[in-house]
Amino acid sequence: MNNRKYIFTPNEYAIIVYCFLLLSATSFLNFNFGIFIKPLEGEFQWSRTSISSAYSIYMIIGSFAAILTGELSDRYGAQKIILIGMLLSGVSLFLASTLNTIWEFYIYIGVLAGLSRSALNTPIFAYIQKTFDYKRGLATGIAGSGGGLGILVITPVVGYLIIHYGWRPSYIVLASVFFVLSIPTLAIILFSRKNEKTTDTQESPPEENILSESTKGMKVIMKHRSFWSILGSHSCDCICHSVIIVHLVPFAIESGVPRLEAATLLGMIGLGALIGRIVAGIISDRIGAKWSLFISLTCQTLPVPLLLFNPNFTTMLLIASFVGLGLGGHGTMYPIVTRDYYGKKRVGILFGTFATGASLGMATGSFLGGAIHDLTGTYHAAFMFSFFFGACSLFLVWLYPEKNNLKPAEKEKTDFALNP
Repeated sequence: MNNRKYIFTPNEYAIIVYCFLLLSATSFLNFNFGIFIKPLEGEFQWSRTSISSAYSIYMIIGSFAAILTGELSDRYGAQKIILIGMLLSGVSLFLASTLNTIWEFYIYIGVLAGLSRSALNTPIFAYIQKTFDYKRGLATGIAGSGGGLGILVITPVVGYLIIHYGWRPSYIVLASVFFVLSIPTLAIILFSRKNEKTTDTQESPPEENILSESTKGMKVIMKHRSFWSILGSHSCDCICHSVIIVHLVPFAIESGVPRLEAATLLGMIGLGALIGRIVAGIISDRIGAKWSLFISLTCQTLPVPLLLFNPNFTTMLLIASFVGLGLGGHGTMYPIVTRDYYGKKRVGILFGTFATGASLGMATGSFLGGAIHDLTGTYHAAFMFSFFFGACSLFLVWLYPEKNNLKPAEKEKTDFALNP
């Protein structure tokens, strides 16, 4: 039983705020492309397809590199990988302010920013999972909500900078943000070295109830159903919500909703995700990660068929809010699920692997949603496609083992995440 007087210690609050700020800045890496399209198009006369290709490069590299950065964070410490990610983000954005050719754009924003994304998203969440034992769900939810706030705050600020100062100075300002945030990252690394021995013994349980195969190495872990259930549910639920995220606004416009009102649907999804991250974390601390994730995915899946019945704008807003709640909840829960079932030792590489599956799901859902629409002329089949994969994700989560049926972890027999 925990005898804490406060929910978190001052040091833990500082870590939550720090990760919140990191994820706020990092979220802009994922959503900055649209803001810079028009300025780049106007100055260089590049095609929309050429500019958008940088985003594809960014996503592909960021997705697959997440496995490597996750393993490196397990081996060398998440803080060190985060520091590299922050510096690389700053360098890529600063170099982007100097670009003059499309190939420079691909290298700076596609390749370098993609690598920095993989060195930030996965290690940041791995760092939270390895740091917190008490109220880990709440800590993950609060820190993760920084991503939503970053989109709501940073995006309009950068839009203002581009209008009044130009796109090159805007890239320099963004680079400065990452360089400044590198300073507390370095301080945490130095502080953790001094306190390494004491922090490992404070309040952390001596052993965890985790999957027995988690102590064996990745080759053994990948032979078990639990690994594929988690990977499959993450991929399927991303297929489900990516269809809605990408195609809800055009569906609303085709249904007669004015463009400005239709655009607010994305804002409602974002607001729902912001709330969902925190709420799902609180629920997971009470009933466990498996069932909190199940509730989150239910929120995003069950409302989807309502889109088949020509809903009015109010109903669309309601659907968007529930999809957002599920989207935010799933973002909080998968790092916690990874830690709950596999322990601290391999949370980096495993969460990186699951995140790669999620990114592939996002790419699949957004692409096939549009392809199905082009083939059929309506979004009805695309939304049924979304609902089907949402239902698959729920079934796969239901297959997760119950935590209270697991045995205490055996002593680790390997040093590094990739050892068989």
